[in-house]
Amino acid sequence: MLNPPAHEGASLPTDESFIRWSERLQSSDQRAFSELFEAMHVALLRYAWRFTGEQEAARDIVQDAFLKLWQIRINVDPKRSLKALLYTMVRNLALNHKRAAQHTNGAFPEHDLYDQAPAADQQVEASMLDERLRLFIEQMPDRRREAFMLSRFEGLSHEEIAQVMNLTPRTVNTHIVLALKDLRNRLGALQADRPV
Repeated sequence: MLNPPAHEGASLPTDESFIRWSERLQSSDQRAFSELFEAMHVALLRYAWRFTGEQEAARDIVQDAFLKLWQIRINVDPKRSLKALLYTMVRNLALNHKRAAQHTNGAFPEHDLYDQAPAADQQVEASMLDERLRLFIEQMPDRRREAFMLSRFEGLSHEEIAQVMNLTPRTVNTHIVLALKDLRNRLGALQADRPV
């Protein structure tokens, strides 16, 4: 397991700093947003890491939290704690990530049927199949790939993906259905030893 991101030794800003940042964010002050990010990102990375145990996931979560903060900046209330809001957002995103990871791990219960490690040839086949799947996903049209990845790897609902991608849930569903159909066709061709 990796260690949590190192703390840069800086103390957290004062409550007055958070109040000023809240007021400036309401005015869409990008400099205030950058200052807040620089002041808080290490502490929030450490907090997210406690939930995930993964540095990359923690980075994604903190980035998502700041993205969401920018999206709601006009509604930020300087009378309420901006620091608490950030920690709450990171906590919720981290818990969602954890649930999605557990859901993904539980999506293939047949993996739990084996008490012993697979044979070397099975490991090679699994590795080759994994590499092919990655290639197939990379070859999808951009929007289709994004919707599929957000659904299957990030655990977002169709409504959440629609918000992220600025689409309707029905369009998201279409992208995912087409992605799954494409993967099924390519995997079927692979199993039949046909060119894909």
